[in-house]
Amino acid sequence: MSAAVLVASFLTLVACSDDEETDDNGAGNGDANAAVNTSQVDEDFDLDALIEAAEAEGPITIYDNTSKVETMAENFTAKYGIEATGVKVDASEAFEMVTREAESGDVQGDVIALPDMAALQAQLLPDEIVYSWIPGDLVDNIDESQRDPLVLIHDPSLWAYNSEVYDTCPVTNMWELTEEEWTGKVALEDPVAANKQLDWFSQMEQFNEADLRAEYEDHFGEDLDADSAVEEWVARMAANDPILTNSHEDVSAAVGAPGQEDPPMGLMSSALFRNIEEQGYVHDVCADMAPWAGDAAPKAMVIASESENQNAAKLFIHFALTEEGIEPQINDGKISSNTTIEQPEDPADVRGNMESIYFFNNEGLTTDWQTRQDWQDLWRTSAN
Repeated sequence: MSAAVLVASFLTLVACSDDEETDDNGAGNGDANAAVNTSQVDEDFDLDALIEAAEAEGPITIYDNTSKVETMAENFTAKYGIEATGVKVDASEAFEMVTREAESGDVQGDVIALPDMAALQAQLLPDEIVYSWIPGDLVDNIDESQRDPLVLIHDPSLWAYNSEVYDTCPVTNMWELTEEEWTGKVALEDPVAANKQLDWFSQMEQFNEADLRAEYEDHFGEDLDADSAVEEWVARMAANDPILTNSHEDVSAAVGAPGQEDPPMGLMSSALFRNIEEQGYVHDVCADMAPWAGDAAPKAMVIASESENQNAAKLFIHFALTEEGIEPQINDGKISSNTTIEQPEDPADVRGNMESIYFFNNEGLTTDWQTRQDWQDLWRTSAN
């Protein structure tokens, strides 16, 4: 398949949102999720040798959907003396740029961070437009479910409430959000246009159906008469007239704007809890929400196969997997895939809420990709 066809297919099937500026589960799902690409693990990794080789290359360009990549690139240049430029690029735009560059033979982006893991595995990796590489000295610090392809960070979205009106979160179970009391009072990104929402539905159904079913039984005191607890929750949520937004910034405003008498709850990026200080908003995390206080969507980091600066690109990935390298992103609540990095304090207290956040499993990526239309259709047909 040509890169042009890939782009056309991607733009038809995928609608990604730029979420930054607003930034283990069970066993796999059998043959449906068979890996289409295996990350290259550099078992004989030698950092000094890589630095020496990288110093003979460059400059490099890094695409990411967060402006924090600019700071990361500057820090990399300061550390290694290799010129690096970070470019903030919308996720879907980055996919198109990478495929067109590969087709033309004029590769500009050497390293690419992509939040659409399912599209990455379904399209870019099989056609070898990019590849996933992991330095051998850090591979053991990354959970196996996050290696293929390599996850750089997890981007949490957390259930939030207005702390001016409520002393504590008024909801403790996700099923409560589907009830009449919360009709028209739950804000979230429109799942039809937000792939990470659709993929969360898919991941829950593949790996954690039993958890959501158990919470139904705990809340309602009866068995759920449905084949899928996840499908039932999604259908009920869509039917409960939620406030659908185009961004997490809008969710933050809807939930946290002061002076409200009957504010909604919402699912919003951990990064937006900075609005407490910057905008004077009054929102807090529903830390005790069952079964999860929110979800953490993964973002991959890969290398352009035709980059002329392969060693410098690898060195940047190694840098990004260290605390020094990833610091600009984890300071606002993103979570490094390197489990040895201590999570810093942030306004959403991601460190304190880590155990109640839902993490994705790469084994489910193929099913995530294949079922997106199904989840979109379920949401549309269930909505009022």
